[in-house]
Formats: sequence, C-alpha cells, structure tokens
Amino acid sequence: MTTVLTLVGGVSWTLVYGLIIVRSYRDKTYGMPYWALAFNFSWELIFSYVLVTQDPELKLQLLINRIWLFFDLAIFIAYFLYGRQEWPSRLSPILFYPYSLLVLLIGYFFVYHISVELDHSQGMYAAFIQNLMMSWLFIAMLNRRRSMAGQSIGIAVFKLVGTLAPTFIYVAKSNFVLFLGIGCFVADLIYLLLLVDMRRRVKT
Repeated sequence: MTTVLTLVGGVSWTLVYGLIIVRSYRDKTYGMPYWALAFNFSWELIFSYVLVTQDPELKLQLLINRIWLFFDLAIFIAYFLYGRQEWPSRLSPILFYPYSLLVLLIGYFFVYHISVELDHSQGMYAAFIQNLMMSWLFIAMLNRRRSMAGQSIGIAVFKLVGTLAPTFIYVAKSNFVLFLGIGCFVADLIYLLLLVDMRRRVKT
C-alpha cells in the first residue's frame, strides 16, 4: 500500500510541476510562489544528493525526488525570466536577485536543520510544513494576481491528491503530520474552489 501511495503522490506532483511549467511559459509568468519553489527545490536537492537514504523502501522516493528536482529547475528559469515584472515598484529592481538568493538560502538551511535535528534526516516534517506553507501561498498568489495566470484547475487537483497520498502514509507516525496534512487538504480544497469560481466568472 505504501508503494501505491508513493506512486500516486509522485505521479500527481510530477503532473503539478509539468502543468506549472506549461502555464508559466504560456502565460509568461511563474506558476509557483517563489518561497514555495525555494523550499521545494531545497528539499528535493537535499533528499536527492545530501541526505541520501539507504532504506530500500525509500529508493522509489529517491528516484521521484530527482525527477522533481529536474522539473524545479525549469520553474526556476521561468521565475527568473518573468519574476521581475511582479517585483514591487517601490523597491529597486537591483534587489530582486539578492532577495531571491536569500530566500533560497533560508529554504535550504531550514529544510536541512529541521530534518537533521528533529526528523532523523527523513524529511517528513520539513515536507509537510512547506506543503502547508505552499498551499496557502498559492491562494495568496491567486488573490494577488486576480487571474489564473500561471495556474489551472488541473494543477489544483493534482496538488490536492499529491499531498493527500503521503498524508495517508505518514499519518500513523505523528499527530503533527495529521494536523499538517489536514491543513494542506483544507487549503488545497479552498484553492481548487477559488479557481473553479474564477473560471466560471470569466466565462460568464
């Protein structure tokens, strides 16, 4: 059952990344909030090449992590191509790149230290914490843009499924994970409903 849920989560998130890439380049914007992207990239880099597990049961997840890392690079390129157009006008555009690097460093060291010190280098806590952050950031991005640029209902659906599947895997291990998983599900459902409503209003 764990293998099935791992595959469901892995395929769903791979589809999320693929759809985000398509929408990002089509709409000339970035489809993932940058803080979420920085934390995601950090997690996948760390658990692909830095804190590599020797557990044979997690070999499938290791392969999935490396696939995700490749997709993240394409999303990063979209962010650096189009992100400056959404940079606050009251701030100097020169700050865009230092800010982006700072966020990436924060994401990397947060994921690394919480995993090493609190999670026996498994990455479970960091993954669910950043997923909860990501879920609400997608809602904030939708409300800020007031459009579906870089986003789609397909992204929302596969994002919901992709986070729900690993919740079932780890929920028995931690009440904290249960709390985080429920929080992700609620936010992902709200995001999906907001997108459906926005598309309906655009068509009418």
